[in-house]
Amino acid sequence: MRDVLSNVWVKRCVSIFNVAYFAVIVLLTYATFLYKLEFAEGMQASFFAIYAFASLVFLVLMLYTRKQPITKLLSIVMLPVVFFMILFNMGLWVLIIPPFIVAVVMFFASGNNETVKVIMGTIYLLLYVLGLVAYFVLNMLFGGSSVETVLDMDIDTTGSVYSRYSDQVEKLVAVTDENNTISPDGKYKFYLVDVQDSDKGAVKIYVEPYGEDIKLKFFTLKQKGIRKTITNKGTRGVIPDVGWSVKTTDSGKKELVVQYRLSEGSELKETSVSNMPKKQYLEFLGIS
Repeated sequence: MRDVLSNVWVKRCVSIFNVAYFAVIVLLTYATFLYKLEFAEGMQASFFAIYAFASLVFLVLMLYTRKQPITKLLSIVMLPVVFFMILFNMGLWVLIIPPFIVAVVMFFASGNNETVKVIMGTIYLLLYVLGLVAYFVLNMLFGGSSVETVLDMDIDTTGSVYSRYSDQVEKLVAVTDENNTISPDGKYKFYLVDVQDSDKGAVKIYVEPYGEDIKLKFFTLKQKGIRKTITNKGTRGVIPDVGWSVKTTDSGKKELVVQYRLSEGSELKETSVSNMPKKQYLEFLGIS
């Protein structure tokens, strides 16, 4: 058995197998750059158990092949990949911690030259420190201090936001029902947001693509970075009347519009969703 484990070809084959773990981390990083990862109810603990166990297994395999060229390369390139995973999933530690531990341990334990470790370690230290500082600064500059709470039946009934709308529960149910929020062609969905800021706040109406989420066993990758603000003039505590309509333009073209009335007796307005904004890839920085 010892002869098999010490065989250089066995180690080379295992080192190639290690690429699978790196590929999964790259895929998760890229996916969470394009989408927002949300765990299915009750699945987060199960996912973490499997994820952490797999990370431990591959860490052992990488330590076993730490002197092989492929593993040495992986130990160098994993840290910057994990850095971007942190940026795209700040606060989602279930996803971040296992690969971060693997990346750090392998960086120091690999068979790379000490000079390489010193040089790359210095670069990565600067990357993490300066990158995270820049991330927080940009979030403060672009993110603002307002707090947005989606108004639907999943709202926390014990929170202060719910108390503002507790006398309009029936209307909230009717307006936010999927049969009302999803567009006639099934491509879009509007939703209401309560905005709490340093001023009097507001109620906003957003429209985003519908049906573009990717549902997996443990989590859903929700489309992000594409939404249109229909209005930001709603009054906190007042559920607006909102619905869809299809208009015919002068040229005879069908046009999908959102119709809304911000308060009882106010003017009925409408906004076309024919031209949705392009995907905002820097949403993770608070830019929207």
